[in-house]
Amino acid sequence: MITQVDEALCLLIAPHLPEGTVVRLDPPKPTWQTETQVSSVDLFLFALHGAGPGTGAVRAKRCELSYLVTARADKVRDEHTLLDRSLRALIWTESLTVDSRPLRLALGETDPTGLWVSLGLPARAAFVVTVTAEYRD
Repeated sequence: MITQVDEALCLLIAPHLPEGTVVRLDPPKPTWQTETQVSSVDLFLFALHGAGPGTGAVRAKRCELSYLVTARADKVRDEHTLLDRSLRALIWTESLTVDSRPLRLALGETDPTGLWVSLGLPARAAFVVTVTAEYRD
């Protein structure tokens, strides 16, 4: 289910970004500051939590996938534009369709500040999005 959610998020965000911008599943890393700048939006899956029992007659378990959404560009202003476009694409979408099933999509309540600290990186503009996936047997 994780790879399908990854792909669905990338496909949801990509059409809202300027031409040439890539959507990646990369974690934040120290070399960001010295690498050649490629305009990108990065989705980093940093947490998986149980979300309780699923719905319906088929036995299911739910899992909440939390992604840190960050952007890279030549200028901070351009990074903010990429984040804004990504946020707009996600904020108006209540569910993400994966394998013909709607999965709940929401802005996360996690403050990303602690994540930056634990990764040993300076804080950057970012937000968290969560997807509640249902695993069925």
